[in-house]
Amino acid sequence: MSSKIDQLMRIKQFICLFILGSFVFSNGAFAQDDNQIKLYPKLELHGYAGKVIVHRDAMDSLANNPYLGSEVRLGFQSDGSKYWHSLYNYPIFGIGFYSANFKNRIIGKPKAAFLFMELPFIRRNGNFLSTSWSAGTTFGINEYDSISNPENVAIGSDMNVYVDFSLLYKYKFNNRWELGAGAKFQHFSNGAYAYPNLGLNMTSAVLSIAYSPGTIIKAFKTGVTPEKFQDIEIIPMVACSWRSKNKLESNIRYFNTTTSISINKRINPKRTIGVGFDHFYQGYLVEYYEDIDKVTDKDLMSYAGFLASDMVVDRFRLAVQLGFYMHRPVDFGLFFYQRVALRFYPVKKLFFNVSIKAHAAKAEFVEWGMGFNF
Repeated sequence: MSSKIDQLMRIKQFICLFILGSFVFSNGAFAQDDNQIKLYPKLELHGYAGKVIVHRDAMDSLANNPYLGSEVRLGFQSDGSKYWHSLYNYPIFGIGFYSANFKNRIIGKPKAAFLFMELPFIRRNGNFLSTSWSAGTTFGINEYDSISNPENVAIGSDMNVYVDFSLLYKYKFNNRWELGAGAKFQHFSNGAYAYPNLGLNMTSAVLSIAYSPGTIIKAFKTGVTPEKFQDIEIIPMVACSWRSKNKLESNIRYFNTTTSISINKRINPKRTIGVGFDHFYQGYLVEYYEDIDKVTDKDLMSYAGFLASDMVVDRFRLAVQLGFYMHRPVDFGLFFYQRVALRFYPVKKLFFNVSIKAHAAKAEFVEWGMGFNF
């Protein structure tokens, strides 16, 4: 039976997906032309086969069989009616549903719901190459259980963050149909919300077929006036997270907070660079002290500076940061950390944030928060 905290985690993940999905349908999927709303939908079916990447010796038993997967996507082709469409070579974006079969009872047959954006970098005579980025939530995995499933040393939770990166070649052989092939990398993780959390990484080869059922775009729009952007941004953010105690006491979770402020400079319409300052309250650090009763809030606080770069795609931002601790109450590992954040702006200045803070390749926690641009 799931605990109340497990249920809270599920609610947060679904809220995040709902917010981002609402953007797809309410803002991006509609092209305005002479006050008429037009849809340019595309239905895609992807099938793939590959293997689990063994990045720890203890995971050998998880990779004995081939990994199989499939996904259905409902995408929307941008047409150039907004400046960012042409800036990113007329991307496709939408929602999808994923199903996998790991061919063993240890992991099972998990599912995922996700959002995606496909960014073409070459378009020529019906041929194009593109990258595809997806993020969402998985569910239905056979998570670790000390009695019923002790062999799953990779994942300790039923629901996890889902990330997907693909490199695709597609050929459009008529106005409505196209075929594709490529390579895919996928990752499951709960960000140390529950142990174990070694994570699952999969690589596979992909075949795809797509059909465009609605209005066909005969030519992309060009010459749209570039949107004005703010040269210098001051961005405060607050976030919270939960981290599991350990593998044997995974139901015990510590509360953590992040307070951040950064100054970014927009170097072009696609990107910003900047510097910032983080203050962390890391509740789980109490485990590093011998006498827990004497631990104060100050003993659980860290300070750090970071370098930042944001990729800007309309109301979305992909933020990548490299931080360096200036103060740590205890030595809990590396002196630097990384943060990868997905941010969505429902209005111009306000954003919602979901990020993973990690030490090298090991996730420390998933941050859920919000912030502003000044």
